[in-house]
Amino acid sequence: MRTLKELLPRKKLSSHERKGGLLDEKTVFYIARKVLLEEYGVRGGENIVPVRYQGKKLFLSSRSSLWGNEIWLEREYLKEKINNLLGQEGVEEVKVTRE
Repeated sequence: MRTLKELLPRKKLSSHERKGGLLDEKTVFYIARKVLLEEYGVRGGENIVPVRYQGKKLFLSSRSSLWGNEIWLEREYLKEKINNLLGQEGVEEVKVTRE
């Protein structure tokens, strides 16, 4: 008699899933908030908020143009720091939105 595990079809893993697993929005947001607090302190954490993570693009919203400009100038550095904490290339681009 065969076990249930043998009868169920196996899910094929993509190369991304084999490397480090899929990243969900909550994980990326948690790391992004941590990096923002480290770099900009409590004020920056209040004024810069992760809004959306879609297609390896992280969208950060700023409450003022001053903070938006700071994100835009430091977007490559923030991307590298977030990816280092994630342990994989989870964010390819950081975009700035204003809501």
